[in-house]
Amino acid sequence: MSYHTFDHPIRSVAVVGSGASGTPAARHLRDAGLDVTVFERQPTAGGIWNWSPEITKPLSVPTPPPSRGAFFPSIPAELGSEPQTAIKEDADGDLRHRFSPPNPVYWSLSNNVPTSTMADFPYPPGTAENIPHQELAGYLKSYSEHFELDKITSYNTRVEKAVKVLGTESTPPKWRLTLRKLESEGTDKAKETFWVQDFDALVVATGHYNAPFIPNIEGSSEWAAQWPTRVLHSSGYRKPDPFTGKNVLIIGIGTSGIDIARDLATVANKVYLVGRNKTVGPDAYKTQRKFQRYMVPKNGEAVPEIKRFLPPTPGSDLEDGQIELTDGRIISGLSVIIFATGFQYSTPFLPQFHHDPVLGKPEVDDKARLLITDGGGVLNLYRDVFYVPDPTLTFLGLSVNTSAFSFFEYQSLSIVRVYTGTARLPDEAGRRAAYKALVAQTGEGKFSHLMNKDNERKYVRETVEWLNRDAEWSGADKVEGHTPEWLAASDRLQHSLLRKYGLDPAIVLAEIQAEIAAEKARNAAAELPVEASPQVAPLAAAPVLA
Repeated sequence: MSYHTFDHPIRSVAVVGSGASGTPAARHLRDAGLDVTVFERQPTAGGIWNWSPEITKPLSVPTPPPSRGAFFPSIPAELGSEPQTAIKEDADGDLRHRFSPPNPVYWSLSNNVPTSTMADFPYPPGTAENIPHQELAGYLKSYSEHFELDKITSYNTRVEKAVKVLGTESTPPKWRLTLRKLESEGTDKAKETFWVQDFDALVVATGHYNAPFIPNIEGSSEWAAQWPTRVLHSSGYRKPDPFTGKNVLIIGIGTSGIDIARDLATVANKVYLVGRNKTVGPDAYKTQRKFQRYMVPKNGEAVPEIKRFLPPTPGSDLEDGQIELTDGRIISGLSVIIFATGFQYSTPFLPQFHHDPVLGKPEVDDKARLLITDGGGVLNLYRDVFYVPDPTLTFLGLSVNTSAFSFFEYQSLSIVRVYTGTARLPDEAGRRAAYKALVAQTGEGKFSHLMNKDNERKYVRETVEWLNRDAEWSGADKVEGHTPEWLAASDRLQHSLLRKYGLDPAIVLAEIQAEIAAEKARNAAAELPVEASPQVAPLAAAPVLA
């Protein structure tokens, strides 16, 4: 095998984000002797687990393309080598809100994975397997404080743009970041500072829950225009109280849709859940969706896809609006529409690697070098981490249906070992071949990032084998894989999740298997190819996933 050779040693690394993936990355990179700076747009560590009662401003429907999905970059016309500072009027707080919108965390949200599977930094003794978001945010803050990551973190700072600057005979190529810090100056002003900083490598640890996705359903934009505060995305949901006695329609029957529906079930009159007419994807994904349909609350009703939102009468109330389903039914009398339709993968600070209508002709017009097109996934990554054409650019937090914290730690270790020269990375041809093999199996969309229990264990096992094999070559310490205790906790995950929702695991699992057997029998009777029996997979490990 041929291996990648960096043009120059990696000494300085920028980490964007201090959440579940950025904090372990920063810690391990720093501990390996690299010069690390973390940039976090929030005032503290914690990532998306930081809860705020504030809700997001009304979103456009449909939502913007992914190049502008997470935020709209702000870059001065001229920016020299010295920081540029100004005091901005912000009486209504809109400037600060748009700089760092509230996270998609609702009050009742808790983790979906046992705390014992999360990472090597222990929770306090007696911590339950499922804990509320406040404790998860606190865990990340404690992690950051314990490992003194605050000393290397620039809070209230957003990366507006990142470009690779070519080197010269005397200087190596660098990632040049345009940075923007926004700090409150009293209640009605904000101090804004721009500056530029160069790094040898860039780790993007912003995850994929920053850019809400609302699909373009016929008539939905007219409804959003007429009732902007009553047509919202799940990222704007906080508590059930405002929905007492109301009829709510939730579009999306994934993890966030089910969670919110069950939260609303305690107070709402009726909850409709719109699901896809046909689930497409790997067997484990289909099985996951079957589980989620079992979690529809008693006062909830699963309905087929929406054909169109009928045109609203000017001046009318939302309760008078009508929605036509694909089966011909008409639903009306609704008080609120919630799009639990997930999120786009979005990196607005890397527009040169996006290809969507907002940008016109992309700077990178070669699909083999693009990162994001429709927002359904991130392209051209080796092991969901290393950018195939240039591994000085890496990503963390893209994979879904994982145990999150511990999984991202293994990914972080692979970056550390590669950047310190203690693990070897295949050359570009090898990385490209591995990526093509993945795409042939999963496609280029969200399923390229989809793990499940078996795939996560396989991924971690392969990572540990790779790093330890090269540790023998480089003399680095060996990496420990999943422990028996971790595996046992992971095995309990599915039953734990079902009990969390008040369901009997034995009954649900038996009914799911019976449903799978019935599908196979119907396929056989119709003389159709019979799909392999789906493996019962754990539900999503990430906090909000449609």
